[in-house]
Amino acid sequence: MPDSPLEILVVDDTPMNLVVLEHMLKRGDLRIYTAQDGQEALELVRDHDFALILLDVQMPGLNGYDTARAIKETPRGAGVPIIFVTSIFQDTENVLRGYEVGAVDYLFRPVDAQMLRCKVNVFIDLHRQKAMLESEIVQRRRTEEALRRAEEKFRAIFERSVEGIFQCDLEGTFQEVNAAMARILGYDFPAELVRRPGLGLDILVDEEEHREYLESLLRDGLVSNREYQIRRRGGEIIWVSESSRLVEGLEGEKLIEGVLEDTTESKKSVLDLHYRATYDVLTNIPNRLLFFDRLEHSLARAKRYNCGVAVLFLDLDGFKEVNDTYGHRAGDELLLQVAGRLRRRVRASDTLARLGGDEFGVLLERITGLESVVNAAENVIAALVEPFYLGDQELRLGASVGVSLYPENATEASALVSRADSAMYAAKKSGGNRLFFASSLPD
Repeated sequence: MPDSPLEILVVDDTPMNLVVLEHMLKRGDLRIYTAQDGQEALELVRDHDFALILLDVQMPGLNGYDTARAIKETPRGAGVPIIFVTSIFQDTENVLRGYEVGAVDYLFRPVDAQMLRCKVNVFIDLHRQKAMLESEIVQRRRTEEALRRAEEKFRAIFERSVEGIFQCDLEGTFQEVNAAMARILGYDFPAELVRRPGLGLDILVDEEEHREYLESLLRDGLVSNREYQIRRRGGEIIWVSESSRLVEGLEGEKLIEGVLEDTTESKKSVLDLHYRATYDVLTNIPNRLLFFDRLEHSLARAKRYNCGVAVLFLDLDGFKEVNDTYGHRAGDELLLQVAGRLRRRVRASDTLARLGGDEFGVLLERITGLESVVNAAENVIAALVEPFYLGDQELRLGASVGVSLYPENATEASALVSRADSAMYAAKKSGGNRLFFASSLPD
């Protein structure tokens, strides 16, 4: 008798998205169910044993995060893997939020059909393996022969798995590891890890994170998709993802069983994408997006702790002439030199950003008074007084700087930026190479 089709749930409030995803997933061994909102999805989850759920993040009513949390609280949905599908919530904060509510993976729109099928295949295979192992456990309890077969199959999976599988005590001493686990940690053979006291703790980079993990494991009995760093044999630090559970040993002792995956490359890709999205490619300083993000966070802290914030907008005087005369390559070299000088004049606690073209921004946090802002602004202007050199060519630039203050000039990020920008243009109209406060602008 052929296996029954596995059921997959696709949740999206846009009918066309449902049609596209259903078409991509269409195959004989799968049965696709669709829902257009979180409530409809919950009703289906209560009535079906889904192998996988593809869930849109942005939906009216129950959004994707709330829907995922609700699904995990249902008996049938608690163990179902959820892949979030989104086009806008791709920043690190939202991705981490998704993992916190139970997601196991992400797909970003536009969805690549091959990537979708590959990810789905992985979870479908895992679902089938899990179902197979559960069936074997039932049979093992019935006969000794079934027990022997199940043990052989488990051993084959254990030894051939590309993911590290381990069992250790609470003090970090490995009781058993597979070959993949040994390779991840930089060893040639599993026997090199087993029974070495505390090795599982010695490889940790962040011991405080491990203490929090252990508290969670002892409290809940299960931890999924824990991402952390370990130190391999030889000193190399890598990222890993672990799912583990608390079990009882033959003598009643508490043991940890888990699966470990080396996620260094994917982590680097995520970090690289985030870096390219938030840092200026030319100067390697924060870009406009990151500047605005830090400004929002800075204002939140300022409101909480009742302290000041200053926004400086800086436009280079004379840069356009250099660019027109010597070309864009020379202009880029000059911008690199400018960024280097400014970086040396800005406190580590503040933010220097390239906002675009020859405009830079400086975010001053927790300012102690107007004098400290004036000193910082004059420091920025002074950084550009000395001549610049492009080869043997000596060049001189200036800076028109506009300053807006929180809370004196505005209390919201967009208004502070607008006021600083207006003050900067006022400084340029006044002859350039000077400082202009938004407070001096006409109402």
